Amino acid sequence: MIRRRTYFVAPSLAAVGSLAATTSLAALAGLAIAAATVPAAAQAPTPADVIGFAPGEDYKLAPYAPIAAYFEQLAASTDRMVLEQIGESTRGEPLYLAAISTPENLRNMERYKEITRTLAYARDPEEGPGSILPEEDARRLAREGKVIVWIDGGLHATEVAHGQVMPEMAHYFVTDESDETRFIRDNAILLLMANMNPDGLNIVADWYMSNVGGPFEMASVPELYHHYVGHDNNRDWYMITQVETQAVTHQLYHEWFPQIVYNQHQSSPWPGRIWMPPFADPVNPNLDPLLVSSLNHMGQSMRKRFDVEGKTGVNSGITFDLWWNGSMRGGPDYHNMLGFLTETAGAGYATPRCYGDEEIPETFGARNLNMPTRSRSTNHNNPWLGGCWHLRDAMDYMMTAAIGVADTGAKLREDYLFNHYLMGRRQIERGRAADGGPFAYVLEPRASHNPSAVVEFMELMQRSGIEFVRAAGRFEAGGRAFAPGSYVIPPQAFRPYVVDLMEPKEFPDRRQFPGGPPIPPYDMTGYELRYQMGLEVVNVDEPFDMPFGVWNDVDPNVGRVRGTDGTGYIVRPNSNWLYRGLADRIREGGVFRTTRAIEGIAAGSYWLPDLEANDARRLAEQFAFTAARPEGDVSAAAPVEVRMPRVAIYRSWQARMPEGWTRWVLDQYGFAWENVWDDDVRQGSLSDYDVLIVPSQSVRGIRDGHASGDMPPEYVGGLGDAGVAAVETFVRNGGRLVAVDQSVDFAIELFDLPFRNAVAGASSQDFFLPGSIIQLRVDDGHPLGWGLATEAVTLFARSQVLERTDAGRSPGVSTPVCYAESDYLISGWTLGGDEYLAGRTAVAQAAVEEGDVVLLAFDPIFRGQPRNTFKLFFNALMGSTTEGLQTAGEGLGCR
Repeated sequence: MIRRRTYFVAPSLAAVGSLAATTSLAALAGLAIAAATVPAAAQAPTPADVIGFAPGEDYKLAPYAPIAAYFEQLAASTDRMVLEQIGESTRGEPLYLAAISTPENLRNMERYKEITRTLAYARDPEEGPGSILPEEDARRLAREGKVIVWIDGGLHATEVAHGQVMPEMAHYFVTDESDETRFIRDNAILLLMANMNPDGLNIVADWYMSNVGGPFEMASVPELYHHYVGHDNNRDWYMITQVETQAVTHQLYHEWFPQIVYNQHQSSPWPGRIWMPPFADPVNPNLDPLLVSSLNHMGQSMRKRFDVEGKTGVNSGITFDLWWNGSMRGGPDYHNMLGFLTETAGAGYATPRCYGDEEIPETFGARNLNMPTRSRSTNHNNPWLGGCWHLRDAMDYMMTAAIGVADTGAKLREDYLFNHYLMGRRQIERGRAADGGPFAYVLEPRASHNPSAVVEFMELMQRSGIEFVRAAGRFEAGGRAFAPGSYVIPPQAFRPYVVDLMEPKEFPDRRQFPGGPPIPPYDMTGYELRYQMGLEVVNVDEPFDMPFGVWNDVDPNVGRVRGTDGTGYIVRPNSNWLYRGLADRIREGGVFRTTRAIEGIAAGSYWLPDLEANDARRLAEQFAFTAARPEGDVSAAAPVEVRMPRVAIYRSWQARMPEGWTRWVLDQYGFAWENVWDDDVRQGSLSDYDVLIVPSQSVRGIRDGHASGDMPPEYVGGLGDAGVAAVETFVRNGGRLVAVDQSVDFAIELFDLPFRNAVAGASSQDFFLPGSIIQLRVDDGHPLGWGLATEAVTLFARSQVLERTDAGRSPGVSTPVCYAESDYLISGWTLGGDEYLAGRTAVAQAAVEEGDVVLLAFDPIFRGQPRNTFKLFFNALMGSTTEGLQTAGEGLGCR
C-alpha cells in the first residue's frame, strides 16, 4: 500500500517543529492565513540554506536526503505548495510530489482533479463507461479547470543535472513574483517530482563525491543506478514492474490526469546542447494526430524561448521518435496526454569540460541523416560551436525549458483541457466504429495457456487507468459465448494504449541512404503484451452491450482443483506463479516432477503425493494453477524428486541491466539466489551452487571487465584466466551454466560447443532485428520446454541466433527451441531474417562431462516482460538439481 503524507502549511520550519502533536487542523489553517500575509520569497528557504551549497556548483552533487529535506522545508514555509509522499523507492526513500499553484487553487485541488478526470475519460459521469460527455459540458469544465503540468527529474541518475535542479525549480515557481509566474500559478497546477529515482541519486552522488579530485573522478559507477534495473527504469512504463513506476503511474492515471507530462533527461545528440520536440519519424499509427501536432507546437514554443534568451544548440527532429510505448514520456501519449522529454547536454557528473572547435563534428551522424552541426537548419537553427560546459549551464537550460513548458500550458489552459477531452471522445467514437482495431477485446482467463498471465495483464490495465468489466455470468459477443469471469475492454478514451499493446505493427523500413544501413528505432519496434504474455484474446468487431459485472476489478482466483476425494495432486506446469506457491514445499522435500507425458498428465508436471485437498484448493486459488487428482498410475509418468536450486548470478562491475532484471524476476517468483563477483568466482565460491547464470554480456566484458586505470583497482578486470578456469571446473564437475543472449558466445568459446553465433559480426545492412516479436517452435516434451506452449513467442532485441556446426551428430546435445521457419515475424521489423534467423536454433543444451550448459540465444525474461517464456528460464534453473535431466532428448531439428 502506498503511504501518503501531506505537509500542511505553516509560517516556518521552527513553528512546525514546535507544534504539539494535538494541534488541530484549524490551528494549522490559522497559521497558514498568518503566513500568507508575508511575501513567499521572504519566508521560503533557498536550496543553499538547506542543502549547504547551491546545486549547480562545479564538483559538487547533493544526495537525496538534503534535497528531500529542502522540499519538506519549502512546503512548510508557504501556502503555494503542498507536498505529498506518493510512495517509497525500492530502498525505502520517500517519493515526494509537490503541487505548486495559488493558495486558492490548492484548496480546490480535489475539484480540479475531478475536472481533469472527467475530461480525460471523456465520458458522462452520470451514465458511466461507454457514454460520451456532451461537448458543451466539456467546454464548461475546460473553462473552469486548471491545466495540470507534470515536470520530473532524476529518472536516469547519471544524468545528474535534472536531479540537482528540482529544488531550484520548486523555489522559483513558489517565490517568483514576475507577471509570467503569477499567471502560471493562477492558471496551472504544477506537479514537480522531487526525484524519480532517489536510490540512484544516492548511488551516483556517493560514488562521484568519493572520487572527485582524484584520478577516478570521471569513472563510471560500478553498480546499477537503480537497485534492479538501472537505465531501464525508463523502459518500464507499460509493464510497470518497479515500485517507483507504480507510484508515478498511479498519480498520472488515477489521481491527476495531467495534460502535460514533461520528463527531463541529459543526453542530447552531440554536439547539441538540448534536444526537444518535434520528434523524429516514424509516428505510431495509434496516436491521435492532434497529440502529434500539439507536441510539435510545444517544442516550437520552447525553442522560441531559447532563441529569445540567446541559448544556442537547440536541436529537434532526430534520434527520438514517436513509435514506442514503454518510456515515461511514451505511456502518457497513449493516454492523450502530451508526454515528451528534453535531452540536455551533459559534461560528466559535476565536472566541467571545455571543447575546442576541432572537437565539433560536421554533422549529427548518419543515423540522424547527417544533419549539419555548424550551419543553421529548421531543426537546428542556432548552433553551439564549442566552449566550456558546466553543470550550471545544463541546469540553466533546464530552467528555461521548464518555465517555457509551464508558460505555454498556462496560456493555452482551456485548449489543453478541452483537447484532452476531444482526443478521448474521438477514441471512443473510433472504438464504436471498430476503426483501427476492434470494438472490444475479450479475455477469458482459462482459455489462455497460462491463466495467471491474464491476471497480470488485467492488473497492468488497471494500473494504467484502462476501463474494463469482469463479467458476472455467461454472455455472448461476436457470435460466440464467453464464460463468467471473462474480461471485456470496451471502447474508451485511452484506447490507443490498449490497441498498441494488442495489435501487431509494421515498423517502416527507413535507411540512412538508399540501400544503406537502417535508421535504428529509439527502442523496440514490436512489443505487444498480447504476444509477450501469451494471451488468448478475442477481437470483437461488432458492437454489443457490455455484460453485467464488476468494473475495473481483477480477480486473481483463476486456478482450479479437480478431485477432492483423497491425498496427492498433480500441478500442471503452465503457470509462472506455481513457484511462488510450491517453492517452500519443494525445499521441505517430497515434491516430484514428471519426466514423461501420459494420459492426463503433462511432462514437467509437479506431483505432490502428500498434498491434502484443502491445501490444494488454497494454493490453486492463490497461485492461479490447476491441481488435479491423478486418474491413473503416476509412476507411469516417471516422476523424479526435485529440490530448489542453489542459484548464483554472475555480477560484473560493468553493471549490466540484464543482471538486475534477473534478480528482480527471481525475487518475484520464489527463487533464492546469491550474486557472485569476479573475485568470488576466482576464489572457488561456485562449489556452493548448482547453477550459474551469466546474464547477457560480451565475451570481452566477462573476461576482461574494466581496463586498468579506468577504475579503482578493486573494480578492474573481469573473471580473468583464473575465473574462466573456475567456471569451466564448476561445469565439468557437475554444475550447470545458463548463458543468456550475448553470453552464449562466452559459453561456446569456453567449452568448444558445436555451435556458432550465426549473427556475430553481421552487418546491419545484412541482418537487423533491433526489437521485434518473433515466433518460436518449442518441444514441450523436453525438460527446458516443459509448461510452454509449442508455439511460443519471444521479444528478439538485438539477440543471438545459434547454428550447429556438427551436423547434429554430437552426443548430449539438444535443441528444444527454434525460431520459426516461416512467418516468424509477428510484429515489428526485421532485415535479413530469412537468411540469418528462420528455422535456426534459439535454445540449446549440451552435456559437458558431469555438468551441462544451457544456451539461451534470446533473453526469456527481457525487462520482465515476456511472461510467455519465463518458464523456459525457470526450467533451466530447476533442471540443474534433477538427476538425469541434463542430457534428456534431442529436441527439435533446428536449421
